Amino acid sequence: VQLGTPTVVLVGAPNVGKSSIVRAISSGTPEVNNYPFTTRGMTLGHVTYDDWASEKCQVMDTPGVLNRPDGERNEMEALTLASMQHLPTAVMFVLDLTGNSGALSSIENQIQIRNDLRARFPKRPWVDVISKADLPMDESDPAVARAPEGAVRVSTEDGTGLVELETRVREMLGDVREVLAVIGLRVKEEEGGD
Repeated sequence: VQLGTPTVVLVGAPNVGKSSIVRAISSGTPEVNNYPFTTRGMTLGHVTYDDWASEKCQVMDTPGVLNRPDGERNEMEALTLASMQHLPTAVMFVLDLTGNSGALSSIENQIQIRNDLRARFPKRPWVDVISKADLPMDESDPAVARAPEGAVRVSTEDGTGLVELETRVREMLGDVREVLAVIGLRVKEEEGGD
């Protein structure tokens, strides 16, 4: 992870589709399987934009976070939260509203995790993403009805919403890029400093 490089970090409960999204929108190739805790560390992918002088931006896959107090979190969850707390990142919060992500990643738990983290990091550039949009979801489920307004619905299987998501990611990375320039991190790294 390079501190002076604009970064978006994907956060969410286990098995909600974060790794699949990283594969779809960046050069990252995290392992993808249909069981919780496939991701056991950080995986980076990169994106570049021609009008940014081919400057690389980072897209970071993270281990899943469960709905529990910080004192009960394992090292993988702590790593995810540390990336949000200590790195200058934008956040993509990924939700799976199909109900197929397992008991620990129930829709209700996902909504609670999202709301807790959003309250904790209110100033971060943020986009909510509903993954697996190609699969059915129970729109009458009260938890589904509590999903964040304006969330981008995506499917890595059929490409639904990926263009919109890439646009939102670019906008957030632009915001992070401006912050990095203001605090001088980008200049220091470009000049070879710390």
